[in-house]
Amino acid sequence: MNTILDKLKSKIPIGLYHLIKAKFFNVKFPHAVQFNITFKCNQRCVYCGIYKDNRSEMTTEQICRMIDEFVGLGTSRLSITGGEPLLRKDLPAVIHYARKQGLFVSLATNGSLVAEQIDGLKDVNSMNLTLDGPELIHDQQRGKGNFKKVIHAIELIKQKGIPVYVVSVATKNNCARIPEVLELARALEIKALIQPVFFSEQSHANNIEGYADTRYDDKAMIETLDYLVKLKEEGDPSIMLSKRYYMNVKKSIASGVKIRCLNAGSLFCTVSPDGRVAPCNLLVRDLRWLNGNEVGFRKAFMDIAEVNCGGCISSFLDIDDLYSLKPDIVWNYYKHYMKLLT
Repeated sequence: MNTILDKLKSKIPIGLYHLIKAKFFNVKFPHAVQFNITFKCNQRCVYCGIYKDNRSEMTTEQICRMIDEFVGLGTSRLSITGGEPLLRKDLPAVIHYARKQGLFVSLATNGSLVAEQIDGLKDVNSMNLTLDGPELIHDQQRGKGNFKKVIHAIELIKQKGIPVYVVSVATKNNCARIPEVLELARALEIKALIQPVFFSEQSHANNIEGYADTRYDDKAMIETLDYLVKLKEEGDPSIMLSKRYYMNVKKSIASGVKIRCLNAGSLFCTVSPDGRVAPCNLLVRDLRWLNGNEVGFRKAFMDIAEVNCGGCISSFLDIDDLYSLKPDIVWNYYKHYMKLLT
């Protein structure tokens, strides 16, 4: 086996080599790290309460040390999210440093501050922005006036040559209008990642009142999922998540049983603004995780306790299936993520 892997090492990206090796030998390895650089946010999306978590944040120096430690462990990808990452004045410096260390860097933003900071984002590899539907629907869920800012931000990002896609959260407000979300994405010549709204106490989606107000009717959501499955079967190029994901979520909603992932905390992880290393973004606010600034990020990752969560229907499930190397998911990832960057 080692001989085969040694031959592969010189022929494929080093991150992929480490991932394949970790899978074959069943060892922990943080191929990808999601970093909540801040929980602060300038918007008040209806189902999100992350802005209420006012914990301390790492300094620029601490973030750079974190990046160094994860690079030393073989990490290839850094996804920066929040809160709203563009509220951090040192974001361009962090992105630049991560790229300099050889990481692929993606950035998630609500789009509201992109216009004034676009020049500082030139080093990022890809971006995703939230877009929940036509103007009335989007602004209903994310704040008046934000729709126009998102559209303008997408145009600016494309002008800079940065790959970009949108993330849409399906709720009772827009569940029946997902076709319009896809029409918008096609008109903008970008792709869309569509997932149902969910509640998770230890994540950004922790506003129980907002969730109750926006939770979909099960029958309506299942019809929407059937619609997305049909489009995937027809080869629609604008939908990023896999057919398997939508079929699994449909089954979960119908049965009331959430889906548990297999690779969180072993092949990918999430870091909170203060440096705690959690298995995934849905558990990032939990204070039980070790803080990398105190014990080192290697130990904080390696000592992640067994994940006993209640499961979810988040798009992270698609990433988990990717790390399980399911052929249809790998092919979907290649078509919709890798080709996004080429």
